[in-house]
Amino acid sequence: MRRIIAACIAVLSLVTRTTANNEVTEPQLREMRGIWVASVANIDWPSEPGLSDETLMAEARTIVNKAEWMGMNAIFLQVRPASDAIYPSTEPLSMYLVGDDFERKLSFDALKFWIDIAHEKGIELHAWVNPFRVSQSKDFTCGEGHLLQTHPEWLIKYGEKTFLNPGQPEAQMYVRDIVMDIVNRYDVDGIHFDDYFYPYPVKGEVFADDESFRNYNPKGLSLDNWRRNNVTLVIRSVSDSIRSVKPWVQFGISPFGVWRNKKDDPRGSKTQAGCTNYDVLYADVLRWIDEKIVDYVIPQIYWESGNKYADFDELEQWWSKLSTSETRVFVGHAVYRINDGGKKNPGWNSKDEMPNQVRKVRNNPRSDGSVFFSYKQFKRADIFNFDSFLADSFYSLKTIQPAVNKGSAGEIEIQHVERNGGFLNWETEGDTAAIRFYVVYRTLRSEADKIGSNESIYCITDKNRIQLNTPSIRGRQRYVYRIAAVDKFRVFHPLSRRITIKE
Repeated sequence: MRRIIAACIAVLSLVTRTTANNEVTEPQLREMRGIWVASVANIDWPSEPGLSDETLMAEARTIVNKAEWMGMNAIFLQVRPASDAIYPSTEPLSMYLVGDDFERKLSFDALKFWIDIAHEKGIELHAWVNPFRVSQSKDFTCGEGHLLQTHPEWLIKYGEKTFLNPGQPEAQMYVRDIVMDIVNRYDVDGIHFDDYFYPYPVKGEVFADDESFRNYNPKGLSLDNWRRNNVTLVIRSVSDSIRSVKPWVQFGISPFGVWRNKKDDPRGSKTQAGCTNYDVLYADVLRWIDEKIVDYVIPQIYWESGNKYADFDELEQWWSKLSTSETRVFVGHAVYRINDGGKKNPGWNSKDEMPNQVRKVRNNPRSDGSVFFSYKQFKRADIFNFDSFLADSFYSLKTIQPAVNKGSAGEIEIQHVERNGGFLNWETEGDTAAIRFYVVYRTLRSEADKIGSNESIYCITDKNRIQLNTPSIRGRQRYVYRIAAVDKFRVFHPLSRRITIKE
């Protein structure tokens, strides 16, 4: 089975560099396998507000361990659900973390903790930020220093929620600044914005930004184009700021699944969506891709195959054609809809719907992987055995994420790989500060030619040692190990020399 799976995923980009004796030195089999972990409304983490520090850490470890078991290699953690934070900042800790005890101080930095436990498992951590949402509901509560108190002049109430006004220049700078605070203080792998730009429509409500439209529209744009330009100004400012400080940190967007319908734009998809990025949310995603402002997009294709308004197959194909080496396209899947279609959307009642979606993404050479919303689905019972499908079959072989052409670290060389008791240790030379992960390859000595393929990946870790197996004397066999460093740009560096160990 493992060989069959390896053959299937070979359609991904396996790029190798060989020496004169045909030894693989730069394996690059890539695939995004991500999961969203939402803090808003306690969807995923924490499970409820006001938990003890010990429980908060235990729940985080459970999620990371489950993600590793399923073969995931990235977590998109919601760190700012509503202009508040899960980490120490000038603004209050989120109500979803501390409940109404806004005087509480955690004994640990939750974001740093998440980064550390993810990295030690070979999993990337992307900080998911809601750039414009200020309050989630009419009963929203917040601590001292929240935007509701400090800058009401930047805000617009719309329906039962409150939003930053994207047309307010100070609000635009605020979004950039809170992102850069994260980037400068934390070793995140990415900054991630979701689909909340201008708000989804509320019947009978008007988004009252007319004063800003009059005051901050020097080019005389139409209201729609002015709003789109406001969002693009924020996206570009954030992107430029990240790249100027830590160019290896990815910046990505998870837009609503339909950019525009073809009836409204020949570039659009063959869909009949009532809401679109361009016309309703004022997110000009195609412009961001064309101008190489973002490093990846994860369209939320939250419909089933055959949906008459928004067909998964049509949208997966449409978005994948936008993928480039500068901006990758991953597919966002609605795992929360598994076995929840009822009579209206019976396709979701099929055990084959979600596995087939993941297969279609992998079999499309222009798609670069999948991200699942959200962890809550995997916390429930293994519905239709989808968790096991990923862990035991589809994601059973480890890999890392696709690289984006943004650069590379200096030379990194793995040396002095040796056994030390029950551990395998190694040293590194070169630009060691740029190392993100070590990929440890292991095969039986009789199959040593597999070293460098993802079939031979034993583990991915941020540590320069691993614990060896300790089987009975009778069961001992000879294994070949080699290690490669992967830098923060996701670039592989040359494999170490071989070491053969009897285990």
